[in-house]
Amino acid sequence: MPKPITLLVEGESDRAAVVALAPRFGVDLDAEQITVTVIGGAGNFGRAIAEAAVQGHRVGGLYDEKEERFVAGALNRQEGEDLTRQGFFACRPDLELELVRAIGAAEMTPLLEASGELKTFRNFQDQPSYRDSEPIDQLRRYIAANGARKAKFATLMGEAVAFESVPEPLEGLLNWIWSA
Repeated sequence: MPKPITLLVEGESDRAAVVALAPRFGVDLDAEQITVTVIGGAGNFGRAIAEAAVQGHRVGGLYDEKEERFVAGALNRQEGEDLTRQGFFACRPDLELELVRAIGAAEMTPLLEASGELKTFRNFQDQPSYRDSEPIDQLRRYIAANGARKAKFATLMGEAVAFESVPEPLEGLLNWIWSA
């Protein structure tokens, strides 16, 4: 019987994206004994990796590129090393931008509209500090401005992104599950 797997993610939005995408990759999290665990920030990777390993789990995860030092340190690797062989995948620079880029600014409009957030987003776009930003950056900032919104849109974007456009770190993590 294969080892249980623990996928470590920094926050609830990361968890929501992985859970939304897993079935699209043929991964039944419950049937495969896979837990997606929110660790509450990158500084907790060391403790979380150790705890899962002690339980006999294979451990992988997602992290934002600026937090690589925590993951590398927890894995006894150097910053800048390829951590994908250990099952850890960097979002560049973060999951929100990875997903927004994969879907595209124009294709985000129906998601905003369906979720009742298009008017609020348009007001956000019109604020002086965001008015001159690129639409992709506006979307990233809007989605990331609120924790509940991040999780909601991570699920919506995970369900909506074209399969061939799934961001590399999410695709890598979900494919890594099958690698052992």
